[in-house]
Amino acid sequence: MITIDQVSVFHKIVECGSFKAAAEELHRTQPAISFAVKKLEEELGVELFNRTLYRPTLTSHGELFLEKSFGLLESMRSLEQLADSFKKKEEPEIRVSIDGIGLDTNLLKLFKRFSDGHPMTKLSMSFDILSEAERKVLLGEVEMGITHFVQEPNLLDVVPYSTIKMIPVMNRDLYRERKVRSQDDLKLIDQIVIGDKNPSGGANFGLLHEGKKWRILDSFFKKELILAGLGWGHLPQKSVERELKEKTLVSLNFTDIHPRELSIYLIRLKKHRFGPVAKNLWQELITFHAD
Repeated sequence: MITIDQVSVFHKIVECGSFKAAAEELHRTQPAISFAVKKLEEELGVELFNRTLYRPTLTSHGELFLEKSFGLLESMRSLEQLADSFKKKEEPEIRVSIDGIGLDTNLLKLFKRFSDGHPMTKLSMSFDILSEAERKVLLGEVEMGITHFVQEPNLLDVVPYSTIKMIPVMNRDLYRERKVRSQDDLKLIDQIVIGDKNPSGGANFGLLHEGKKWRILDSFFKKELILAGLGWGHLPQKSVERELKEKTLVSLNFTDIHPRELSIYLIRLKKHRFGPVAKNLWQELITFHAD
């Protein structure tokens, strides 16, 4: 029967270029290395190395075996990493809920680096709206959330994370067509509003209460509707900087409808005890925006 040790020794000889160098690298005697390879060749029924030259070289059978056995060693290394992860009590999965308005490229890069550094822990992210992130944290559906809406601070650890500037904007053609000059002019134009999935959440901001509203459940679709001239609404400043510069969108600034800063928070359930990987991610997120 072929053993993992035999295959590992075979690869180490190829890597080091000689039986002696492989023995030194593995801290074993050269006869032990030669015996492992001999047993492997007996199992396969072919010679893997040509030993007539100064240095052992692979036979055609040896080259094929090398190619086919790489996957086995990679799988073993992965299993060894998994075993090490189990010993460290690392979590198999960490779940994070992110409000769409708090999402940016740098945050995604942080998650990518973190995921690469913890290959045995699956990092699952959901992109949610309004009170949904807090709801998921409170119910234990996710370990942590990044959100603007915090309605149960007594049950949560709440850390100020960042601020987002929200700009009320409208398609320039619609703005001119409807001759918008005052806040009252907006009442007859649909305000594109993200509807809260949580019936008891009641989360909203920047609403023109007397005006018409078009409620949707997809924050990423909201910008497209506004750009198409189907209504007006609030969008993160970073997401509309180009359109404002190119003047395809107009920024609105009236008594109740005007640019405003929203605070974004990092939240987790107080009673929930983090494992080691979640603790690291929590701290990295805090440090990320503290810099």
